[in-house]
Formats: sequence, C-alpha cells, structure tokens
Amino acid sequence: MRSTTSTQVSRKGMLLVLPVPFRSVDGRLLFEAQACNGLEQWADNFGFVTVASLLLPESLAAQQTTMVWRDTATLADPQRFEFVPLPWAYSIPLTLTHYRSTQALLSQLIERSRYLQFGLGGLVGDWAAVAAIAAHQQNRPYAIHTDWVEHKHVLQVAKDAGLPKRLKATVFSFLIEKYNAWIIRRAALGLWHGADCYSAYSPLCKKSFLIHDIHTKALDVIDPAALSEKVNAVVSKQPIRICYAGRMEPMKAPLDWIKAVEKAHRLGVNLKATWLGAGSLLDEMQRMIAEHDLGSVIELVGFESDRDRVLERIRDSHLMLFTHITSESPRCLIEALISGTPIVGYQSDYAEDLVNDRGGGEFVPVGQWERLGALLATLSHDRPHLARLIQQAGENGKRFNSEVVFRERSDLLKAHLV
Repeated sequence: MRSTTSTQVSRKGMLLVLPVPFRSVDGRLLFEAQACNGLEQWADNFGFVTVASLLLPESLAAQQTTMVWRDTATLADPQRFEFVPLPWAYSIPLTLTHYRSTQALLSQLIERSRYLQFGLGGLVGDWAAVAAIAAHQQNRPYAIHTDWVEHKHVLQVAKDAGLPKRLKATVFSFLIEKYNAWIIRRAALGLWHGADCYSAYSPLCKKSFLIHDIHTKALDVIDPAALSEKVNAVVSKQPIRICYAGRMEPMKAPLDWIKAVEKAHRLGVNLKATWLGAGSLLDEMQRMIAEHDLGSVIELVGFESDRDRVLERIRDSHLMLFTHITSESPRCLIEALISGTPIVGYQSDYAEDLVNDRGGGEFVPVGQWERLGALLATLSHDRPHLARLIQQAGENGKRFNSEVVFRERSDLLKAHLV
C-alpha cells in the first residue's frame, strides 16, 4: 500500500464530474461549446483537468437540436485534458447495471486527482452524486456546484399535469431533495450559481459562495459608444424591440411570454418581439401567435448556433423579456446585461440579485403575465426611464466575464479543498 505522502504527491489537477454529456461522432469526442470555454478556463487555473461525464446515445443526440457541439481535440493545449465518458444511465435498470463499475472508475479518478468538483444533475443516473459519495468514503474534500434547484423544478413543471404525473413528481422531488442534501452537507465547498440556488443550498454547506457560471468574455461587453447610442435612440418614439434567447420549454413559460407581449400590444405599444430558440412548445407557440393574429408583432427566428449573432440580437434589443417559472439561473439574463439590455420579467432571487444595487431590470410576481404586459406598456410610454434602465444594464454588465469569474472560483477551490 502506498503511503499517504506518496499518494498526495502523485495527485494532480482537478477532476470534474458534470451533467453535460459527451457525444461521439466518427471517433471524435464532442462537448457542448460553451462548456468547452469553461474547461479551458479551468485548465488555465489548474494545469490539468480530468472531465468525466455521460456519453449521449446517438439516438438521443439527433433530438438535441439546440446543442452546439465542439470537438474536444480543438481545445487550447488539448494535452491538458483527459476525457472519461460514463454510461448513459437515466433509468433505474441502467443505473443498477452500471453502478458498481462506474463507481469503481470514479473512485480511481478521485484517488489520483488533487481537487474534486462535482456538478449535481438530479437523481437517477447522476454520476456526480456517486462521485461525491466515493470521495466521502475516501475522506477527500470535494466541492459541489449547480445552477438550478432540481427538486423545486420537478414540482413546478408538473403542477399543471394530471394526477399520476403530479404524484410521481412529488415522490421524485422528495427523493432528490434528501439525496442532494446528504451530499451537500458533506461537501467542503458549495458553489451556487445565482441567488435561488444559494438560498436553497447554502444552509446545508458551511462554506457556501454565490457564483455566476458565465462564458462571456470582456470583449463581449457593449462598448461605451454603442451604449450611449442605444440610450439616445430609445428616447425617440421608435418601436420597442423585445427579445428572448432560450429553449421553448415549460420551465421558460413561453406561452406567458406571448400573452405578455399581446397585452402590451393591445394597450397600444408599438413593439417587435423576437424569440431566438427552439423546443417542445414551438408548435403551440406558433398556433397561439396565429390564433391571436400576432404574426406582425412576434417573430420566432429558431435556434441560432452562432453565439456572436445571438449577442448581436440581444444588443440590438431595448429589453429582454423573460417568463421563467422555476428556480434556475439562466445565463441569458447575464448576456442581456453585458449587452446593455435591461431584463424585464418574472421575479426570482436570481434575477433580483443580478440587478441589486446596480439596476438594469424590473420584475413582476411569477405567473402574472398581465402585469408584465402592463409593465412593458409603462416602459414604452416612459422612454427616459427605459433609457436609464439601458444605461444601468450596460454599467452593470461590465463585471461579468469568464476570465475573472473562473479565477475567483479557482481560488476558492484551492483555498477550501485542502
């Protein structure tokens, strides 16, 4: 048996176990493009990074129309990375089949890694949670991070479903909450993306920090000249340009988004609203737009894979309208602020924290789309106030860039995982 000293000396870099999947195509291992930016940032701070995550079956990969993939071989200095695909196990039979072998593999990775960070991803098939258990068994300190409150999300998206689905959601929510709490209480460090996550999980972990998991760079921030031009232009009586960038899924409540836009339109607001994205509610959104004769007001432009074009669209808008109904921390709100585009939508701890003491957003209670539509009308009529929100958003957004954020997180990991 090796001594403790020799084991510590042999450990290097950081182990990341993530819920973001790999994809294998013609012998190439692909990963989500924005997440790849994060991997490069981690490698800059830790020298070497081992990434373990599920391997997405090709039968499911074809359905991931909104995922932008990047070949992991194209990462800067690829020798700094080791990629470990894990079995896809989002069912109880698959989890039972692969549990022992995957736990053994994760235990080996933990033993030879100096720093351990795990991104929780649910219940069944969540290998990050299994890794946390293995780390605890080895008496190794580990960090947990997440960007949404999964047990609340499960209940929220099922609240309008039939009784069987609601009962199933209640059971799963209970199990997820207890399972995650056990893991978080034993973590040496908790990194919670957004105030909703921080409020839910920080009481469970003594060393908890509110973070922002972003992938925008300093160059993405709107420049002062463009911000000034945007402020001056909105004071004129040109139509209000509204945008949203994200998936058309129940957690985003896109039908509420349409209703709010329609409310403002019926109140006489001259506006043009654009949704960038795709998802399961596309057909229903298109049907509602047609039935309510909103084709000249709302444009669904589909999924855009080019992030620069997405940011350009956001930057060209006067406000980002959002109707999130679950406890998540969507990056699009940060992307709006760095673009000098105020965030206007449903209240959440996350959204309020982003603009707290800095401005750049206004909110209404969740589900109150009529009040949201009325707020749009108020902002359209009070152009000087909207101009102030744009100025505030631009100033607020300057603090968000991935280089600084990942350096701060790396310092926390190095300080607390010893």
